Amino acid sequence: MKKLLLTSFGLALAATVFGQGTIKFSNVSADLTAPPDRLIRFGAGTSNPFGTNGAVLVNSGSSSYRAQLYYGASTAAEGQLVPVSSAPSAFRSSTTTSEPGTWAPGTRTFTGFGTGDTVNLQVRVWDFQYGSTYELAHGTGNGYDGKSLIFQYTVPTDPLASGPDFVMKTFAGFSVIPVPEPASLALAGLGIAGLLIFRRRK
Repeated sequence: MKKLLLTSFGLALAATVFGQGTIKFSNVSADLTAPPDRLIRFGAGTSNPFGTNGAVLVNSGSSSYRAQLYYGASTAAEGQLVPVSSAPSAFRSSTTTSEPGTWAPGTRTFTGFGTGDTVNLQVRVWDFQYGSTYELAHGTGNGYDGKSLIFQYTVPTDPLASGPDFVMKTFAGFSVIPVPEPASLALAGLGIAGLLIFRRRK
């Protein structure tokens, strides 16, 4: 009887944990096969602390890169996605013996979504020294940041499914590039507005 109760409790606990909308937030090769390229890199044609176009992203010196997972309904646009409640994950250091270009893996939970639900996901990366969130850092006009294309994930209906069902199968790596200064963004906006006015007058 005691064994039956413990088994039932274990099944209920697993269903609770994985039934809330759980995923393994990871881009390491042990969890995601390649292709596509799953790594985060510095953008080609941009100068970076490592001096190589397309170099894989690692933390070095004062840089402190983080990756955060954003989520929303399967119909949600990028602006409607919200970050998971867990803290962002740190990238490997430049002296790592693990995979450079990857962040420390961990489990993430989506509030309001359960088994069988499909969610839109996006990974955003930034230098933590310029802000505790992607949005704050992006607004400073300093450092490098980037974000993935939106990809989808369906929470497995079996709470005891094997690990590979709980990974970001449709995630593809991306590049970080220098953050545009706010003044540059404002000028670009004015230029676009001017073009629209010019076209209307024609």
